[in-house]
Amino acid sequence: MVNQHHENVISNLDVGIRFYESIVDSNGYVPFHWHSSLELVYVMSGQLIFQYDGQAHQITAGHFVIISSGVIHDVTNTPNHSFVLQVPIKFVEPYAKNIRDLNFQLSDKFPAAYQEIIEWLTKLNQVVQSAYPGYLFDCGQIVLQIMKLLVVNFTTKSTPLARISSNLKDLIIYINDHFREALSISMLAKKFGYNPSYLSRMFKQQTGLTILEYIYQIRLSSMYDDLINTKIPVTKLFVQNGLTNYRTARSMFKKMYGKLPNKVRDNV
Repeated sequence: MVNQHHENVISNLDVGIRFYESIVDSNGYVPFHWHSSLELVYVMSGQLIFQYDGQAHQITAGHFVIISSGVIHDVTNTPNHSFVLQVPIKFVEPYAKNIRDLNFQLSDKFPAAYQEIIEWLTKLNQVVQSAYPGYLFDCGQIVLQIMKLLVVNFTTKSTPLARISSNLKDLIIYINDHFREALSISMLAKKFGYNPSYLSRMFKQQTGLTILEYIYQIRLSSMYDDLINTKIPVTKLFVQNGLTNYRTARSMFKKMYGKLPNKVRDNV
């Protein structure tokens, strides 16, 4: 998962959008990445935490999040049941030509519109599952209705988030590809032409995490995958994933996944 920095949405419906029901039965983490689409995630049970715009956005049951195209974000999850709708910009542009320059800001200012979006998502799932003759017409209509409600009620014209964080994308790609190696802020700053203090401050302001916190989260996520998919001893997995401070890594692993590594493997 860590090398999927930019995800081009591959539609699973012939109207050109992607929609699916997601059921996840364990804690998890998806490192920083960005999409070529608008992404709406509605949580029916469990919890997701999206980190973007320098903040952690906690999404609990009965709520949803909308991420603009190109916005850098990561996702931390508990076991959850969610709907995921990904809509390419080109699907929306004929109806909202400034869609690339809009930021989505969800609030309780328009509770009726918020609830209507949830109802349309539930309806979309029913239509997709039924797949009756002509159902794609209804799918397209429902998605456009959802987009209309979002654009009319929950957007701002402040500086696009994708533009603000674009200068971090090469750095994130590098970290995602080299997280097992010895990485330091001074080395990364030199490689990408920044003053170390400025780079640290910019990364924290735009993502909500420090660079070192992010590196640790990627390493722990990779170790978790190795724990459940290999028989490699736990002590070797720490080293293999660049987690050389054993005590700190164990503590952070338990905080992230709710169990120590040995307990995770015992339950596989």
